[in-house]
Amino acid sequence: MEDNIQTLFNRLDSNQQKVFVKVLADYYNKKPLSIRNNWFSNYKQIPNQYQEKVLSMLQNKIKLNNITIEL
Repeated sequence: MEDNIQTLFNRLDSNQQKVFVKVLADYYNKKPLSIRNNWFSNYKQIPNQYQEKVLSMLQNKIKLNNITIEL
């Protein structure tokens, strides 16, 4: 699941990534820099209890932006 999240996240452009990280930070009451660095950049370790919801939110973000995913 985590690989799928990373693949989908990388499909977003940099502005969309920033917005998505901010949404996650607000939703989980965490600092955006912490989410960016720990979940998507350096460590790429999304805690297990958040993965399902993060994947769902990311899929919805992509649908809203009409991004075509090629898997």
